Amino acid sequence: MTSASDGPICVVGAGITGAAAAFHLVEAGAREVVVVDAAEPLAGTTPAGAGFVARFGADHNRRLGGCTVALQDYGLAFYRRLHDEGADVEFAHNGNVVLALTETELDRLSGGILEHPQVGEGTRRLDADAVAEVMLGAVDPTAVAGGVLMPEAIQLTTSLAQRELLDRLHAAGVDVRWNTPVTQVKVVDSSVVGIETVDGTIDAPNVVIAAGAWNAALLASVDRRLPLVPMVATRFVSEPAGLSPQTPTVQCPELHLWLRELHGGFSWGGSFAYRLVSALRAEGLEFGYERPVSQTLIDAQLAEQETIAEVFPALSGLSTVEMIQGVPVYTVDGGLYIGDVPEVDGLWVLAGDSESGITHGPGMGKLISQLIVGDEPFTDPAPFRLDRVDPTAYPDEAAMVAAMAGDRIADAVNRA
Repeated sequence: MTSASDGPICVVGAGITGAAAAFHLVEAGAREVVVVDAAEPLAGTTPAGAGFVARFGADHNRRLGGCTVALQDYGLAFYRRLHDEGADVEFAHNGNVVLALTETELDRLSGGILEHPQVGEGTRRLDADAVAEVMLGAVDPTAVAGGVLMPEAIQLTTSLAQRELLDRLHAAGVDVRWNTPVTQVKVVDSSVVGIETVDGTIDAPNVVIAAGAWNAALLASVDRRLPLVPMVATRFVSEPAGLSPQTPTVQCPELHLWLRELHGGFSWGGSFAYRLVSALRAEGLEFGYERPVSQTLIDAQLAEQETIAEVFPALSGLSTVEMIQGVPVYTVDGGLYIGDVPEVDGLWVLAGDSESGITHGPGMGKLISQLIVGDEPFTDPAPFRLDRVDPTAYPDEAAMVAAMAGDRIADAVNRA
């Protein structure tokens, strides 16, 4: 197997995951790292993210699995480190409330989180009045049954976090090339020798594919595939509504909602405004390497605003000052892909963010860097192996979505 000392390491994709991989490779002592991105800086999916980070894997109700908790703990510590070092990422440590509208749902949420063996310290069940208190008046207590508080959770602005990593890469002398789509991963005798881009060849015995929705096409260039499902997701930011900057982030499965405070207003979205990329393209949506704009999904989210406002009254009637869409990519088993491509020496993949790239990006980047340079992994990489899933079992996207039955994203597809 090649090593980091054999030559340049090329990272394809400069979103939060690719940038984190490059950052950790430099920290691990890699002598030459090249980052290639198909678009302009910050033009991809990362800035569309909500900016939630928590121990989401410590919940029997989620498909991530307990194996991801180490990555989440690393992400929490990593962003705290950036904040403590003076980086402006609009960091806040306010906790996360998983909200229930009914007692039945409250019991389900509480059981899944509080009975998990890795439940975080201080996690607790809240009744309706406690939710109203914790949420600093943002929630109408008569509209909810209660919730579960995850006190370790933090929030940040995703574009600022990505920019901070890119600035640190620049300061370290990393060669970052924008507007440079990769057309092919080059392999000779089952070993990577570099990549082909629209601007020519980059020689490298190690290539990390971290290109989000474009991972599938890059893997296809070496006759490999992973079962990956790209979706278009939508986030709105409202005009200021007087929300406290200490307001926790919120997730509400019954409303298919996530929501947080941003600059006194609401940053919010949910699976009611998500749809398969393939379905939107079939209806005429066109987009290249930059973020899409789907009016269909914008209209779908606008239609939900007053329903959400029944629980969050201050949202009622507010205008929207930003509408931003991205393309998270989901896996059939809810897990993450972190590791080498079997039988292709020097090819590595970070894929399947499943709408949690900002949470897992730092840990994914750390783990892949350790695998590449030969350091002891900070967590067991086995659950993230690419060969844990047989691609032949999922010959098309319909088969992939069928395998996700019961997942909220699969439910969103079926509702569309």
